[in-house]
Amino acid sequence: MKYDAHGYEMIWRPNYEAQATIAWALAAAAGMAVNAVSSLPPEPFYFMAGISGLMASARLPAAIRLALTHRGLSGSSLNFTELSDVAKLVEGKADQLWLGDGFDWENKHAQRAFELTKRDWSELQKDNSGMGVRWIHGVETNETKIFQPMDHVEGHTLITGTTGSGKTRLFDLLITQRILTNEESVIIIDPKGDKELKENMRRACEYMGEPDRFISFHPGFPEESIRLDLMANFSRPTELASRIADLIATSSGGEVFKDFGQMALNNIIQGLLLIDSRPSLVRLRRYLEGGVEALVFEAVGKYVEKNVPELIEPHAEAMAKVANANSYHKKATAALRFYRESIQPVKPNSDLEGLLTMFEHDKAHFSKMIASLLPLMNMLTSGEIGPMLSPERTNQDDTRPIYDTRKIIEKKKVAYIGLDSLTDAMVGSAIGSMILADLAAVAGDRYNYGQDLKPVNIFVDECAEVINDPLIRILNKGRGAKLRLFVATQTIADFSARLGNKDKAVQVLGNINNNISLRVNDQETQEYITNNLPMTRIKYVMRTQGMSSNGEDPALFGGNHGERLMEEEAPLFSPQLLGMLPNLEYVAKISGGRIVKGRLPILVEDKKAAA
Repeated sequence: MKYDAHGYEMIWRPNYEAQATIAWALAAAAGMAVNAVSSLPPEPFYFMAGISGLMASARLPAAIRLALTHRGLSGSSLNFTELSDVAKLVEGKADQLWLGDGFDWENKHAQRAFELTKRDWSELQKDNSGMGVRWIHGVETNETKIFQPMDHVEGHTLITGTTGSGKTRLFDLLITQRILTNEESVIIIDPKGDKELKENMRRACEYMGEPDRFISFHPGFPEESIRLDLMANFSRPTELASRIADLIATSSGGEVFKDFGQMALNNIIQGLLLIDSRPSLVRLRRYLEGGVEALVFEAVGKYVEKNVPELIEPHAEAMAKVANANSYHKKATAALRFYRESIQPVKPNSDLEGLLTMFEHDKAHFSKMIASLLPLMNMLTSGEIGPMLSPERTNQDDTRPIYDTRKIIEKKKVAYIGLDSLTDAMVGSAIGSMILADLAAVAGDRYNYGQDLKPVNIFVDECAEVINDPLIRILNKGRGAKLRLFVATQTIADFSARLGNKDKAVQVLGNINNNISLRVNDQETQEYITNNLPMTRIKYVMRTQGMSSNGEDPALFGGNHGERLMEEEAPLFSPQLLGMLPNLEYVAKISGGRIVKGRLPILVEDKKAAA
């Protein structure tokens, strides 16, 4: 070890051990050389050479250790790994998750980093072309493979990192491993649409001999996409209305419009269910824009047929008048009157009455109150996106498969869901939020009624763009439903901005047990990550000096100089160091209190497969 007189390491200092080793080795060589050309007795030279050789051998191990440490401080080259190598590494380790290479970050590493921050970094890092400070990982030369038990992953994982720091490449590594288990479904929600991530997922499925297991959704590539029914799963019909209404902005008094829009959506959904019609975004838009007259007429008829068939014959004449009216408005008006006069006194229905009240509402006022809802519905149902999000199962011309989150999970599919947020941020955010709401409904069913559940791995990149209350519910109850969430964001503030409430952001973070942080430049995020790590004690040397003189005789004076080894409390990993991490390097706190400093490999295509 390399300690100074005060008892702590000085790993940045010159390699005096190497200099001593070389000097003693030269002395040994000189002794042998002089003996070879001298006529003097050889014994003294052999003795000198032997002593010098022993001294060189004694200094050599320490010299090598310090040389390796200095080499490590200059950084390591990028590590590329092929899919087949990952498969071999994790074979038989389905209950483990590989997080790259690294070491447990301990007090000695905090001490080394503290000392190095006081040095001239140009002495340590000759090549400054890369991003970040590479000596941070170099404070430890003994790297190992970092594995985390999957039982700990069920506590969910937060991944933070600025643009380009390696969040998506970390997703590559984690997603590939869960695909290779061949027993679990994988769902990735990717707002920006990373092509390399998508292809790596496809290749992993092909490597396992199951290319059909991979499915993808992307608004920018409708011909290659599956159709996704975002309203297939719900426990109560009111969930579907709130799922859409939650997408309405509520600033500047918009809460009133949101509530009214939710009520209107709920009335239409209840009417559709009364006539045994599957709710869809297209149908909802149709009745919001065109009026609910036809739905009222059908709903009243279906309700009578199902619930009070004994009234059909006695009121046949009245029902005939309803059916023979020459417009849907007149039919709906007659149906409303028939319900109020003949059905309501016998067997009322609150769901139907809500639809009837909506039909009676003033048209001009109704149009104003849903003005904030219609643009959203228009965006989610227009053009190519319409049939992708509102699939008609009876349409024989559209052969693209139809999925929902429950079907994806049950069939153990690997689903890449790109939101194309760079092209249309509002639509991408709306789709992502509705997918999470659909997943929350499925999670609720699994939590309440599921048995022998297989784990579900859900990865949400740029999570702040889609985070909503359903995601908070998944984080809260997901473990019981066997849902593992990996959520990635650039800063903690992004959660607060999206949710409009810092307390809700704290609620999100409070449900996550594992933190993996790549390079982070935001101070609030740096402090959040490091404040969740334990504190440690840092040593430093305090030097003092002083001088005193005699007031009566200035010629008499004295001085002193001293050194003391001091300790003070400090973060185990300094917040500033988070902003200095090179690309693909991270600090992690994983369940069980383990603190890890690691670096990630870059997953590349197998050379044999490419050939």
